[in-house]
Amino acid sequence: MLRWTRAWTLPYRGIGPSSSSFSRLPIAPSSSQGGTEPRPVPLSYKLLDGEAASPPLVFLHGLFGSKANFNSIAKALAQQTGRRVLTVDARNHGESPHSPDMSYEAMSKDLQDLLPQLGLVPCVLIGHSMGGRTAMLLALQRSQPLP
Repeated sequence: MLRWTRAWTLPYRGIGPSSSSFSRLPIAPSSSQGGTEPRPVPLSYKLLDGEAASPPLVFLHGLFGSKANFNSIAKALAQQTGRRVLTVDARNHGESPHSPDMSYEAMSKDLQDLLPQLGLVPCVLIGHSMGGRTAMLLALQRSQPLP
């Protein structure tokens, strides 16, 4: 199913839509719209080993970033705290697979699948920009620890 949106152009005089320049453009919906559950993708990650006694730290990068953005801080925190530290490439970033669905719901679902597989639940989520929004959504969706 396609949604329709209006294309806006700026007229020569003033700011706002030009009544003669409206056009309808089809926009393909994401898979998370319409009540369907987003399908997770297998994320690329780097896990620095540490003690399992403390909750691991999970770093989520911002838009146009990658897991490499946190290499230095991840190594330093793993050494200084002894914790496990995970850096993750979000879908459509770095070495992770590409998908047409780039919603925060889909990115949260990716993490909900990855973290239990790695035995990193519960954990501390640390996100920058897009990664911070993903972390907040995951925290809202899963206020209780994952099984």
